[in-house]
Amino acid sequence: MPLKKRKFTPRNPPTQVAKPPLPPCEGPKLNAFIDDDAEITFLGLLSTPDPDAEAFVFEVLIGGKSYALKAYYDDADDLFGLADHERDEAPVDHLDYYCDPFYNECRAYGKLVEHNLNGEVAVRCHGYLMLSAEYEDQLDDRFPELELDRDRPSEEYEKPVSSRSPLRAIVKDLVLEETTWKPYVARRMLRDLRKMRQLGIYAMDIKAENYTGGKLVDFSVAITLPNFIFDVKPTLQVQGYMNEDLGAFDAMMQEQIC
Repeated sequence: MPLKKRKFTPRNPPTQVAKPPLPPCEGPKLNAFIDDDAEITFLGLLSTPDPDAEAFVFEVLIGGKSYALKAYYDDADDLFGLADHERDEAPVDHLDYYCDPFYNECRAYGKLVEHNLNGEVAVRCHGYLMLSAEYEDQLDDRFPELELDRDRPSEEYEKPVSSRSPLRAIVKDLVLEETTWKPYVARRMLRDLRKMRQLGIYAMDIKAENYTGGKLVDFSVAITLPNFIFDVKPTLQVQGYMNEDLGAFDAMMQEQIC
């Protein structure tokens, strides 16, 4: 969809403080964006305004530099349909840290950073941000169709705006180039996917709209090892998860090249 560039900057940008890597559990973690107290200017919405999506993507300026900012709804969906006995085998916080779309991205990108592949096999990530409720309120005024507050507990609105929980976001390179579906590009994309799999990153949601300029941009449902999902699920189901992205890649390429 065409990008309508309209500058938008909160009247009183919040002061950010140093933050720890996330998620706070075993395994890879993503560092906070290095310039997390810089002014953020929202230029427009890049993603489709779908209120059922787990996240939405904006073109932004942070400290005068262009980025894509992906902000997440505050929900930790059970993406893997865990049975009661499977839930009992995992600590409660694992359901958040290993199933939540925001943390899935943090873990996948954290693994890429560990292996010096950030920006090589997927679009580069620059860290996470916590956006204050001042940003959320003003974005809600501009994009009411996104329903940014859909998961906020009612008691949040009894607090001053400055005391409400922040909106979680990840900062990535802004890539507006479309993917060229040519054989040499397809070979590189498959090679990148296999490199991620070798690291223990199973992207899962492989489809054309999750690629920009031939690079994967979405890890919101990715399984990154170590992950308790592979410990509690039956072996055949785990194998299905491990093979899902390759099968989806083949189907995507057949659709794009034919």
